[in-house]
Amino acid sequence: MRNAPSYRQASAWAFGISLVGFVVLGLTDGAIGTVWPDLRDDFGRTDGSFGQLFGCLSGGYLVASVVSGHVSDRFGTAFAFRAGSSGAAIGLALIAIGSGWLTTLAGFAILGLGNGLLDSTVNAWVAVKRGPRAMGLLHGFYGVGASAGPLVATIFVAGGDRWQVPFWIFAGIQVGVLAMSPMARQGLDDLPVSAEVEAAQQHVTTGSRWLLPMVLGWFFLYVGVEVSMGQWSFTLLSEQRSVDEVAAGFLVASYWGGLTIGRFLLAFAGHRMTPEAIMSRASTLSIVALAVFALDPAGLGAVALPVAGFAFSVMFPAVVNRTPIYLGAARAARVVGYQLAASSAGAITIPALIGVLSDRSSPEALGWVGLVVVVAMSSMWALVRSAAPESSATPSS
Repeated sequence: MRNAPSYRQASAWAFGISLVGFVVLGLTDGAIGTVWPDLRDDFGRTDGSFGQLFGCLSGGYLVASVVSGHVSDRFGTAFAFRAGSSGAAIGLALIAIGSGWLTTLAGFAILGLGNGLLDSTVNAWVAVKRGPRAMGLLHGFYGVGASAGPLVATIFVAGGDRWQVPFWIFAGIQVGVLAMSPMARQGLDDLPVSAEVEAAQQHVTTGSRWLLPMVLGWFFLYVGVEVSMGQWSFTLLSEQRSVDEVAAGFLVASYWGGLTIGRFLLAFAGHRMTPEAIMSRASTLSIVALAVFALDPAGLGAVALPVAGFAFSVMFPAVVNRTPIYLGAARAARVVGYQLAASSAGAITIPALIGVLSDRSSPEALGWVGLVVVVAMSSMWALVRSAAPESSATPSS
């Protein structure tokens, strides 16, 4: 009993620092699409080159995600957290220097390594040791950063070519996270498994051997479309649909804002429904939103951006939260790493495909590719549910 307050304090420190780290992750992801037109023009590139840039970022994510669980198992969660923060700070600073295209690509690759390690490590830790409400809150703070990212970037790109400045700001915050990380060591390394996960593991039945590949396929599709909407919508609105740059920046921010609101609702009220029921409703809403965005009836397609963000908001945290229950707490850190690796592959492939199609046709490719992907996601999730253990249908607490 004497150790209980110490555990609670250590857990609170670790979770608080993780929340700040996820704000920085969101800031970076939210800003990239907004700075892209100026960054592209500075280096004399085309929209097809976005695939190179995002390929470096997501490639780094992929590599780091695959090894993250093994790093955590061998050296500890706190070590993996500090290594991820360090890599992210170095990558952001290198991008901010903006000395050339190859240097910028290298910066994005290092940023991907850092962010991938940080993202996978914290997600696995929360899924196993904190529970569903904390998972919703964690991703809500990511949404706060992602909503602010386009606004911060717009300040520096609207009426001026200063796309490097936001990356200096983000690097400074990441250094602060790294400086605070020693206070999180006990909470990250010594906290016991959450009561929900421990109880669920006593009753879980074995799922299909195809469950993990299907879950990874879902992550590939989901993150691919979430990233694509966040990164390409500014270009589509400002260059194809003749929306003013400032208004386009706010519309992109509304996409991330919808994602943020949904995740905070998940944190504070999501326990009233099972993750499976939440996923069913969110999948349907995402199809409707992407259909409106692609068709753009009466020029109102942009209104679907915050709706799409809201639909997407609950998906990632809900599925990650189910990982230790579907696939076992003992291997959750490694499996979450594989999920983030599949996510990175989707973040490379789908936005790059949209960039190629935009060069060959128009940026309207975003809406139609996005619609196809969300329909495929819904089908994949139905397959996951059919293969999942029976106890996964129980409500989360």
